[in-house]
Parts: sequence; C-alpha cells; structure tokens
Amino acid sequence: MRNESDGEVRVAGSVVMSFEEVCPERIDLIHKNYRKLCNLLVDVEEWGQVVIINMLTRYARTQFVSPWKEEAMLDEKNVEAFYDSDEDQNKNGVAAKKPYIMDPDHRLLLRNTRPLLQSRNAAVVMGVAQLYWHLAPKSEVNIVAKSLVRLLRSHREVQYIVLQNIATMTIQNKGMFEPYLKSFYVRSTDPTQIKILKLEILTNLTSETNISIVLREFQTYVKSQDKQFAAATIQAIGRCATNISEVTDTCLNGLVYLLSNRDENVVAESVVVIKKLLQTQPSQHSEIIKHMAKLLGNITVPMARASILWLIGEYCERVPKIAPDVLRKVAKSFTTEEEIVKLQILNLGAKLCLTNPKQTKLLMQYILNVAKYDQNYDIRDRTRFIKQLIVPNEKSGALSKYAKKIFLVQKPAPVLESPFKDRDRFQLSTLSHTLNTKANGYLELPEWPETAPDPSVRNVEVIQPIKELVTPLGKLKGKKDNLGGKFYSDSEEQEDSSQGCKSSSESESDSKNEDSSSSSSEESSDSESDKEKRNEESFHLTFECKLLNHKAVNFDAEDEKEENKEVSVKAAAKQEVSLLDLVDFSDVSTPVAVPKPVMASRLAADLEGLSLSSTAAVIDVSICQWLFSEC
Repeated sequence: MRNESDGEVRVAGSVVMSFEEVCPERIDLIHKNYRKLCNLLVDVEEWGQVVIINMLTRYARTQFVSPWKEEAMLDEKNVEAFYDSDEDQNKNGVAAKKPYIMDPDHRLLLRNTRPLLQSRNAAVVMGVAQLYWHLAPKSEVNIVAKSLVRLLRSHREVQYIVLQNIATMTIQNKGMFEPYLKSFYVRSTDPTQIKILKLEILTNLTSETNISIVLREFQTYVKSQDKQFAAATIQAIGRCATNISEVTDTCLNGLVYLLSNRDENVVAESVVVIKKLLQTQPSQHSEIIKHMAKLLGNITVPMARASILWLIGEYCERVPKIAPDVLRKVAKSFTTEEEIVKLQILNLGAKLCLTNPKQTKLLMQYILNVAKYDQNYDIRDRTRFIKQLIVPNEKSGALSKYAKKIFLVQKPAPVLESPFKDRDRFQLSTLSHTLNTKANGYLELPEWPETAPDPSVRNVEVIQPIKELVTPLGKLKGKKDNLGGKFYSDSEEQEDSSQGCKSSSESESDSKNEDSSSSSSEESSDSESDKEKRNEESFHLTFECKLLNHKAVNFDAEDEKEENKEVSVKAAAKQEVSLLDLVDFSDVSTPVAVPKPVMASRLAADLEGLSLSSTAAVIDVSICQWLFSEC
C-alpha cells in the first residue's frame, strides 16, 4: 500500500533546498512544518536528509534555549549547595534550582535524527553528528563518536573530512574519542594529509594515563620516510611536553637524541621544538643550549640554524664563553647565509655588544659594515637601526639609552596550540570549516536565545472533515437485495427447497402406488386397452417428475453461483441502484410460462398422442411454479 505522504517524502528535500536558496532567513515559514519535517526525516531520500538537517540545525538554534548554559548553572549551584549548610541557604534565600526541561520539539528533533547515525551515506552521518554537536546536551553528544569512527573505513576523501571534524571535537571534548584511541593509529598506506590529521587527534587525546602509549607510537612515526609527517610528529611531541608537565623532561631528552639523526629535516624540526620548550625552563637546561651550539656547524637547514642563534643570543648570559665564539664563526659565513639566518646574526651581535662589549664590539662593527651593503633591504634597514642603538654618536639621540630594554627584554614563552583550535567558529561539516575561512554562501550559526520563543507557533490546527448525511451505497444495495432478489429469508429458502424435494419424492411414491393399484385393478376388472393407456400415463408422469427434479437441482446450483457472484460484486465495487433493478412483487399464483422439456426424438414419438389426467397437470404446474419462482 502506498501512503498518502509518499508524494511529500519525494519532494521534501527539493522543497527545503529551494527554501535555503531563495529565503533562508524566513524562519517563520518553518514553524508550521517543523514537526512534519522531523517525522518525515527518516523516509526522505539521503541528500534531502542532509539539506533538512542543516536547515533544522539553524532553526533549533533560534527557537530553543541552550542546554549547555543550564548544565553549567546547575553545576555551579550544586557546588555551592554542597559547601553551604542548610541554615546558610535559608538565610541567603537560595532556592533549589529547577532542573532543565528540554522543549518537546527540541527532543523530537534529536530523537528522530538519531536513527540516521546508521545511514550508509557519510554525509547524513556527518550531518547528524554536527547537529548533536551544536544542539544536544553535552551528556548526549558522545553517541555520535562510534558512527564517526565507522566512517574512517570509507574512502580517503571521506576520511579527510571526518578527521577534520573529529580534530575540532577533540579539542573541546577529548573524552568522546578516548575509547577509540587505537582507531587513529597511522597506517603506512595512509596519505600524508590523513597521517597528519590522525597525528593531530592523537595529540589532542593525550592524557596522563595514555601518554606513554602515545609517545611510544610517536617514536615509530619519527622514523617514517615521509619527511613532512616526521616533522609533524616532532611538533606533536613538543605539544605533549607542554601540555603534560610530567613528561616534559622525557620529551626534551628524546628531542635532544634526535639532534644526532642523519636526516637534516628531523634535526631542524627538533631544534625548533627544543627552542620553544627551553623558553619555559631556560635556567634548568643550559647544557642543552651548549649541546645545540656545538651542532651549529653540522646543521644546514636555515630555520634550525636561526633557532640555535636565537637561543644563544636570548640566553647569552648563561653561556658567556660559548656565545662570542659562535658569533665569530657565523661572521665568517655571513655573506653566504640565508636571510632568516642573517637577521638572527645581527640580533646575536647586538645582544653580545650590550652584555659583553669587550670581546664582541669590533666583531659587531665588521658585521654591520658587511650587512650595510646587502642586497636585501630588510637586512640593510635592520643594520641601520641596530647601529644607531649600540654605536651611539651625536645623531643617536635618547633612543640609545633604552637599547638594553629593547633587546634584552624577557619574552613570553610560546604556547604550542593545535591548528584546529580556531576552527570551532565555523559550523561543522561545512566548506568554511574545511578551508578555515568563510566561504561564499556560508550562513553563520545563530546564537542561542536567552528566553525561548513561543512554542505555540509550531501548533497546527487539524480540520475535521464534514460528515454528510448520505445513505451509503452498501446499505442501499442491501435494501435492494432484501426487497427484490430474495423475498424470503435464507432459512425460508432452505425450508422451501427441502419441501420441494419432499414433494418430488412424494410424487414419485404416489406414482408407484398408482402403478401398483392400477396393476391390481387391471387383473380384476379393467380391459387390456385401459391397462396399456394407464401404464403409458404413469410412465410419462414419472419421467416428467424426474426431469423437473433434475432441473430443480441444476437451478439450485446456479442460484448458489449467482449469490456468490453478487457477494463478490458487492465487496469489489459499489454500484448505483435504480428502480429497474428491483424485482416485481408478483403473486405466487400468477401463471408462469413453463419451458418445454428437452426430450429425445424416440421418447417424443412414444409420447405422441397421449394426454395427462387433471391430477398430473395440477402437479406439473405447481412444481414448475415453485422452480421458476426460485430462479
């Protein structure tokens, strides 16, 4: 059976898509159709489900109160109530906070979208996941984790989008995916971008309980032939060291060990990460700075060399014997260095001139003279600026007095953050979230209202159909049957048929009795001619009774077939009734034309010239009337 709503299901997705393109801001047009769309959501085709889910997500953010705010308020009140005594609560007039009650329509949306997490379409699953992330209470969001992990078995393109959304989720709620930590282990067959995303998720999921497992996994990733992935792994180790203070020393020792690696990219990335880690605890790791200074001659990566020079210049007071010698070495190769390295050489010379002018003043003048004619204008500008600060003259002015405050000021330690931290400003599973920039056509997700709007706008009035006082066709047909087709009831018909059979049998028995009586009288008084005449009459009467009895049986069978046919016709279709269909109420005594019995030619010749008695004629007419009245 096809439902009446089949048409609505087929066009619902197209209608909502048209609404999103033409007037997405007309929220008032959704009120009356909100519950219908929620109920039809499971039956709509897959791409229509994606469009409807996105529209209902934005609609719900404008019509319902935030469940997160209520949970936070309840937590605060519970903490205060735990520490305050009953007397304090009574004095302060603190009343029990009414528990948060979700709007029934809000719950309807969450309940009807939850089965779609089992959809075979990845876009539908991702749409439901973002809906729960933006609308559901924090305690109910975890149900989407298993469905998202299931999508990681799909194609690479699907994995990339899903992993990006999971990376954003793990920043705010790492407990969602902690049970599925091993699902994010990197495989050798994964593309580089997917490897980096899995690495990002593993870093977000690290805690004091699983840090040892994650670091052991990272040790394997560092040895990967994929240079970009190995560098990202070293950065992940640095993030783990800053996030979990218990493993900071362990991570630093591991990074220092990587400085002896044969791969320059690994060494360079290790230097950059160590530089960031040493800014948090520089006084405790002066030996690491000395070790890195010794590696300066072997490292050729510009970023790594610049990081080592920055570290030595920033903490030159902790390594007073090594810093001047490092400046001497890099001064010789100044003209062949990269731009980023030249800038750090200038900074190192300026800091050493301010802290140790006796050993470095002449060396710094040489570097300034060489840099003054450099091809890069940034280096020339930096050279003139530094020269006015550290080599005072009449034109220097009062700025040279603040040289130490400018160069030797203490810098804040850098914070190693996830690149997905600022992506939560975009709605999940959108192009803007993937690109981390606002794309054309992107609609901002509305903020939760302070007070919920009137929920009665979503009520739909049900119009009851008007019942007309018209006699149903079935009843009219029944009346016609009662009036015309069957004048007597079924029980009376059965009695009549039984009586007819009895009358036929009685007539046969009477004929036999007459035969016997005629035979007896024939012997006594009748003549032979009378005897033959009566025999022929009795034979004719008996034959006609049997023939009519046989026809009555056939008529009864045909009557049953016609009754069955009438019942089936009544059940299949209701036909109009006219007065012409009704059977006339004719008197039973009205003479009825009796059809001629079909007889064989021989029998007709034998019966030719015979005449029946009056009694036989009466019996013949009564039986025929009964038979044809039943027909």
